[in-house]
Amino acid sequence: MSADPFGTPERPRLTRHDALAAAGYAGAVVLLAATGASNSGFVGGALRWPTWVSVVMLLIACVSLLWRRSRPGITLLVAGPLAIAEIVVGGQISAYLLLFEAIFDPVLHGTKRLAHLTTALAIGLGVVSVLAALVLGAPGPIVLVVLLVAALVLSTPLLWGWEVRHHRDARLGAESLADLEHELAAARATQAVETERLTIAHDLHDVIAGHLSAVSLHTNLAASLEQPEARDRSLVTARESAHAALRDLRSMIGVLSTAESGTQPTVTLDWPSLTTRLRGRDPQARVQIDPAVTDPSRVEPSVQAALLRIAAEASTNAVRHGLAPISLRIDVGADEVTLELRNRRAERSVPGTGVGRGALSYRATAVGGSATSGPGPGAEADVWRVFAQLPARPLKAPKAPKAPDASDASDASDASDASDASDNLEQTTDLHVRSTSAAPSTSLPASSPTAQEATP
Repeated sequence: MSADPFGTPERPRLTRHDALAAAGYAGAVVLLAATGASNSGFVGGALRWPTWVSVVMLLIACVSLLWRRSRPGITLLVAGPLAIAEIVVGGQISAYLLLFEAIFDPVLHGTKRLAHLTTALAIGLGVVSVLAALVLGAPGPIVLVVLLVAALVLSTPLLWGWEVRHHRDARLGAESLADLEHELAAARATQAVETERLTIAHDLHDVIAGHLSAVSLHTNLAASLEQPEARDRSLVTARESAHAALRDLRSMIGVLSTAESGTQPTVTLDWPSLTTRLRGRDPQARVQIDPAVTDPSRVEPSVQAALLRIAAEASTNAVRHGLAPISLRIDVGADEVTLELRNRRAERSVPGTGVGRGALSYRATAVGGSATSGPGPGAEADVWRVFAQLPARPLKAPKAPKAPDASDASDASDASDASDASDNLEQTTDLHVRSTSAAPSTSLPASSPTAQEATP
């Protein structure tokens, strides 16, 4: 039998157990009456009714016990008065057993209102019995007997019933709390899996998608170049980007295959590679990166990682759908780090759905910062600007917004293939002119310092 959070039990159906209990009490009534186990009652004398009357009354009381759990109020209203009448007038011993059930069942199985009502009636009955004996001038021994009967017959089922009820409610409450805890644990586990899935999806998008974008860009460029040297450089860059994407993918698969927790994938994403990616799109790109951005004493590693992911997302968008000139600036202040990436918007670029912009904001908010992206105001409407402001030390960030779906791509990545092909055709002509005039700047040596700035 279960109960609600307020301790009100549900009403069980009539069961075989209830029928057996009622039959057992009926057998006890008949057996005790047959053996003559009775007293003279409290009135005695000529007012005492015959034994058969007592048996009939008590059998009717036994019938009410069929509803002792499902409708304990019936037991109280039927068995209670009949048992009291028999105790006062008839004197059958079995009446005390039925009075016990008439008080015990409503307290244990009834609602709280019925339990409190039964308690009040039992206490009132005991007080009235003692006062009646005193008012009627009963001898001292009779008053003492009335007091003992009232104390034992009435208080015992009350105390016992409330004790059992409290233990039952405590058990049900503990079971309810345990069920809630299991549900919360399952919800936490599901949330952890979802968060891990989104994290992996973001890493794949931020790192590998950038490499594949470079592959697409340089292979398209190589197809349009006439000079063998420039074409070879473009193909080499595409091959290196493809190899980097494969290395990052294998690293992530290795992390997912290991049972060790807390393992992070080793990726080829860093500031020099982002600089190379941008200058592969615009050889004259202005890249200014404060060397302090990689200093753990100045910028917390978690902030460094978030800033690098934001820069990778912005760079991928600029490479795939932006036009020259492109500029990237990273500044490290006393308490915050700022990132600003600007590029000219492609004239035929189709507006995206904005989910990539949501990913930028999500990564910044995760460390207590903010990130915005969009076209510039007024005369700079043809310029796409990404601006991020992060604390050098992670703050206690507000509740992060709902992470974008794992299939989210960057904002510009939602453009149609036809528009991309048209953009690439125009951009290829522009790159061909720049690559022939500034070919040595299309790659960044691995030994170059973190701080980068191209020649104006």
